[in-house]
Amino acid sequence: MSTIPVTIDFSGGAEFLVKAKAQKVQIPADSTLRDVLKFVRDNLVTDVHRINMLLNDDASEVAHGVITLINDTDTGLLLEYDTVIEAGDTITFVSTLHGG
Repeated sequence: MSTIPVTIDFSGGAEFLVKAKAQKVQIPADSTLRDVLKFVRDNLVTDVHRINMLLNDDASEVAHGVITLINDTDTGLLLEYDTVIEAGDTITFVSTLHGG
């Protein structure tokens, strides 16, 4: 299986749920954003007790209040979770929710 290099970036508090704020990783070629969510859950999340602040239960969508960008473009303007990720893309997750 061939892979492609991408950068996955977390901010707005989402970075506290994963290994590092920005991570260069290899994902399978032809991955969609939905595949990236599962990759994040399985490989990058370190705070499994608060994963629901980033992803829904089956990692098929981001949690409410998380903005997802691909190369600085809101995925709502693309094909959302069906957007195919390309080599060199930067996928950014920005949490807009702050607990207290």
